[in-house]
Amino acid sequence: MQLALPKRRAFYVAICLTILQSCLAAIQPNFYSHAIDTFIMNGNTSGLGWWSLLILMVLLTQTILGFTNSYLAEKIGQDVILRMRNYVYEHLIHLRQNFFDKTPVGTAVTRTISDIETVTELFSAGLITIAGDAFQIIIILVCMLWMSWKLTLLSLLVLPILLWAANIFRKGVRDSFQQVRNEVSRLNAFLQEHITGMQIVQLFNRQGPELQKFKTINQQHRDANIRGIFYYAVFFPVVEFLVALTLAIIVLYGTNGMLHLTVKPGELTAFIMFVNLFFRPVRAIADRFNNIQMGMVAAERIFQLLDDKENLETSGKITADNIVGEIRFENVWFAYEGENWVIKDLSFTVKPGDTLAIVGHTGSGKTTIVSLLCRFYTQQKGAIYIDNVAIDDYNLASLRNNIVSVLQDVFLFSGSISDNIRLKNDNISDLAITDAAKTIGAYDFIQHLPGKFNFNVMERGMSLSLGQRQLVSFIRALAFNPKVIILDEATSNIDSKTELLIQGAIKQLLSGRTSLVIAHRLSTIKHADHIIYMESGNKIEEGTHESLVALNGAYAHLYSTQHLSHSIQ
Repeated sequence: MQLALPKRRAFYVAICLTILQSCLAAIQPNFYSHAIDTFIMNGNTSGLGWWSLLILMVLLTQTILGFTNSYLAEKIGQDVILRMRNYVYEHLIHLRQNFFDKTPVGTAVTRTISDIETVTELFSAGLITIAGDAFQIIIILVCMLWMSWKLTLLSLLVLPILLWAANIFRKGVRDSFQQVRNEVSRLNAFLQEHITGMQIVQLFNRQGPELQKFKTINQQHRDANIRGIFYYAVFFPVVEFLVALTLAIIVLYGTNGMLHLTVKPGELTAFIMFVNLFFRPVRAIADRFNNIQMGMVAAERIFQLLDDKENLETSGKITADNIVGEIRFENVWFAYEGENWVIKDLSFTVKPGDTLAIVGHTGSGKTTIVSLLCRFYTQQKGAIYIDNVAIDDYNLASLRNNIVSVLQDVFLFSGSISDNIRLKNDNISDLAITDAAKTIGAYDFIQHLPGKFNFNVMERGMSLSLGQRQLVSFIRALAFNPKVIILDEATSNIDSKTELLIQGAIKQLLSGRTSLVIAHRLSTIKHADHIIYMESGNKIEEGTHESLVALNGAYAHLYSTQHLSHSIQ
């Protein structure tokens, strides 16, 4: 309702039009009763003509009101979708990485797309229409009582049975639609994951087992829907039977009353219409309860996401526009889960403009250090400083504007090369992109692509090779001109020839900037100002390349092993 507040005038107008439309529908039997008893029974054809014209005008007015009301209700619903989807996506992009570590992508997509689409039914075919239906029921009851209280009581004899059946229907539908939304989320998560990983599925010839998994999830989705259909299949025939029973009672009593001149023909006709009009909104409310239940289930899931404040990124107030780039870790501890420490009591300092290389086997915590510096995660113990200011105190956007990472797994968005370099940053000109490409040494390969810098890299950059994607990420890093740069296994996907091509560019990229370099190939970090050797989250050795080789410890062993392997190759 708060999301609909900007359209509250339209909302109020829609409710008023719905009520007016309901009033016109509710009093129609009175017009027909009057026409029968006053004009037809007395043979007054002249008066019947004028009265018929009046009925026609009422019907036309009701039609116009119905069109206007339907349009307004749908428009309000679409406006709510627009605001809510923007709100949800804004919330998603400010969540910490640990939320995405634990939440399947398909689940987040379901929340943002189909769940929000379902919520619109609360407005377009839910709250507004149900308000009109409820008001119509009240007006019909008033008109019935005014015309004949005896016939009214007879008409309401089945009402307790109807309310009992509606309550069972409500509970059953609510539970079934909760299951439906859960199964939709599972389907989306499965499809997103397996379409993304289709190459692995085909490479290992797992099409059969994965198809069977999909069939199982799809079948569970179908079964959840069938459970909801079952309640509809039972409830509506029950309502139809109750309507028929009520009509039979009214006709039996009414015809007997006509014979004894206690009931007029117009009254009997009106009550037959009243019964249909009374049960029509009752059926409609039950049917729209489908929309209400699905909307409420979807809204509950959406607001559960929006109420997740613990995973929201926090931002300080200090801007990082003038940092020089000194980095200091002091007794930092970090764990993704509980006390399974990935980083243990880590301390080091990187002076402005220096290069720190972090090496170690897989799982030693190298990439986690980078994630902590970029504030993708927050350490549980200790502190991280940039220029003697805790990174938690920096404005997050300004901090990240001064830190650029070149990752091992390069992600490119569907679009042109220039779009992937600029990333909607209008401060980066075409000339800056071209200069960065020339500096990196990637200008020539881009010039040979169709469209050059306008070449569409496709989803995840699939139209480029791994090495070419990595080169584009280097251009992007240079074009953003950061104060701190991070190379996380940045040359692991590049062949030896390409690696030689960009070694000079890396030197220029790191020149004058504080940098952290994570590399498996120790030959690429020999000239680093400082090297840390990590093992199981602990800093084992620290020093320059020469001092660590002279120490003849873990780093020296790793270096000699790689050097021997390279010599054999």
